[in-house]
Amino acid sequence: MKNIIKLFILSAILSFSSCDEYLERTPLDEVSEATFYSTPSDLQAAVSGFYNDLPGWAALSIGFNILPDMYSDMGTAQEPSNRLSGLSYEVPTSASNSVWSWDEVREANWYLAHVDQAVGDEILINQYIGEGYFFRAYYYFELLTRYGDLPIFPEYFDNSNEEYIYAARAPRNEVVEFMLSDLDMAISLMQSYPDISGHPRINKEVAQMFKARIALYEGTWERYHAGTEFGVSGSDGSAFLQIAADAAEDLIDAGVFSLFGDYKALFNQMSYSNNSEVMLWRDYNSIDLSIANVLQQQWPNRCGYTKFAIDSYLCTDGDPISVSPLYEGNKDLSTIENNRDPRLAALIMVPGDLEEIKADGSEVYWEYPDFNATNTSLTGYESEKFRNVHYDEKYGDFTEDSPRIIFRYAEALLIYAEAKAELGSISQSDLDKSVNLLRERVGMPHITLGAITADPDWPDYGYTLSDILYEIRRERSVELMAEGFRADDLYRWRAHSLFDGDQPRGAYLEDGIVNTTLDIANANVDADGFLLPFASTGNYNFDESKAYLQPLPLDELQLNENLEQNPGW
Repeated sequence: MKNIIKLFILSAILSFSSCDEYLERTPLDEVSEATFYSTPSDLQAAVSGFYNDLPGWAALSIGFNILPDMYSDMGTAQEPSNRLSGLSYEVPTSASNSVWSWDEVREANWYLAHVDQAVGDEILINQYIGEGYFFRAYYYFELLTRYGDLPIFPEYFDNSNEEYIYAARAPRNEVVEFMLSDLDMAISLMQSYPDISGHPRINKEVAQMFKARIALYEGTWERYHAGTEFGVSGSDGSAFLQIAADAAEDLIDAGVFSLFGDYKALFNQMSYSNNSEVMLWRDYNSIDLSIANVLQQQWPNRCGYTKFAIDSYLCTDGDPISVSPLYEGNKDLSTIENNRDPRLAALIMVPGDLEEIKADGSEVYWEYPDFNATNTSLTGYESEKFRNVHYDEKYGDFTEDSPRIIFRYAEALLIYAEAKAELGSISQSDLDKSVNLLRERVGMPHITLGAITADPDWPDYGYTLSDILYEIRRERSVELMAEGFRADDLYRWRAHSLFDGDQPRGAYLEDGIVNTTLDIANANVDADGFLLPFASTGNYNFDESKAYLQPLPLDELQLNENLEQNPGW
């Protein structure tokens, strides 16, 4: 921790100090906690270290970038998800081989224990204190989604505090209440987005969004896991669902953010500084800051979308492909986007899509998936979302500086609609201020209560939903495709019936496009001719008695007898 503090101090000196101020500072080897946490700049330097833990793209050294959601039913990497498939998933012997780590929570608590030493601009001090509370909630949510019940550590402690060292796990609903209290504190302290200098920084609206996200997660988890070992006794999740709806509505009614006009263009911007929809993002700058990513260098980045994902997109008349007369089928990659929700054209590559604009201005167009390429897709459905096709003179190649969206306003609209529908109180005006705005942006028909076309192929979640909930879940899947939400959605919805006993499928093989570089004789396809990228591993075998939560490492259970293992492990 002392080394971390010194790095923050050095960052603060280099970033915020004049030469005179530098000469007046306490020498680094004499820095104490009292002298470091004394100004708003000190707090900013310290809390900025936590930003490194937010989602980002893979570094150049990795060589490729698996997109979010590729270990789910909507996308695949070059191997199946161990957790969903039931393959090679065992109890770790050591915390070092798991994500059961409390280092980040401990560091956030250390920071919060010292912030009251700062004097100066009260607005800035409150902003950076609020960011500290946000990050503690952020770290707790990461642990909650993996382990459920958790010890609650509201303050920093050292190795002599046996009460905390040997703490038992609190019920998950109490953990969520603790997180929401942190976010309420953050909301009360932080500035609104327009008032913050030095974008991108966490702000009041981001904390509101995160509060809504957590409350929706827990509310639906408690609802759909009720009566199982993973549920919360006596709760149907309604209290958290109401919190989610209220937090999302507060954000919507504030009017600080709005939808960006062009859905497809939203995901290949080089800056989000003036974007009306993007609330928080991660910047990259390889030349000036030596912070680069490999996203644009190795398309399709060893991943691809599944047939299930593609079939989720409605036709332009607002009806599902199972009943719409506009549907042209899914056995020809060159026509699969015809008469479909325009977000499908923003998602996948088809013949004629722009692949590269070279230095001389000439253009290269995509023709077919290359299954012989090192970083190929196994499904044939390559991603167009996030692609930036422009030559970058700085690198003599595609850019290394693609920013990563972390929070965007569209999520608030989806949270609001889902929470209201789960509560049974959704109205047409609720739809019109939320998901219908998303449909409007891409020119799709509105959802009208009482006039939703029944889909004979609605997803099998293992239980029946109302028509409106089926459609809101579809809308969420389509709008947020490949943005990192899908696995958590599957777990909170208790939706193992979607994938258990089955396996992912890719594109139809023999359309004259998909099979351009693939040996038909050796390709694995199902009875209808669609690719089976994981045929060798067989159908998924998800164990719903235990796999909804990850196991605690054995050494932690031995060190702390008050900890109990998760069900089934």
